[in-house]
Amino acid sequence: MVISHFINISIEILIYFLVSIVCLFIGRKVLDWITPYDLNNQTSVEKNLASGITEAGFYIAMAIIVHASVSGVVDYEMFSFVDAENPARFALLGAELITTAIYLLLGLICLCLGRRSLDWVTPFDLNKEIQTERNVGVGAIEASIYISIAIIIHGIIV
Repeated sequence: MVISHFINISIEILIYFLVSIVCLFIGRKVLDWITPYDLNNQTSVEKNLASGITEAGFYIAMAIIVHASVSGVVDYEMFSFVDAENPARFALLGAELITTAIYLLLGLICLCLGRRSLDWVTPFDLNKEIQTERNVGVGAIEASIYISIAIIIHGIIV
């Protein structure tokens, strides 16, 4: 009994770990999509600290959103494959993973809208300041917007 419980918990940990890694990679692709300049070139080749701070802030925001997605409330009644009388553990896990994906998608949409909003409300060219001017302060502002939005989303989900 104890060993099977340990194995089930270990499998769940491994599944959530893999899901979290996939979420971070998806987040990175979304960041590439919403950033008009080449982040890989800016951070690795150009050694642009401002873009590195922006990217780090986005990863922190993604981690916060993934945490909220994984620990958020799941309404199992929404899922027809979960038997209310005798729910199977992996059926519950499937419902939790679907809910996690939905929360993650909503979080990514909010981060995209946050970046667009920041670009719209700043009196200067956000992209030029980070890419060309290498303005670390502007990179920190963008990173803090990502993290702030993620904390708000976390509060809403959990």
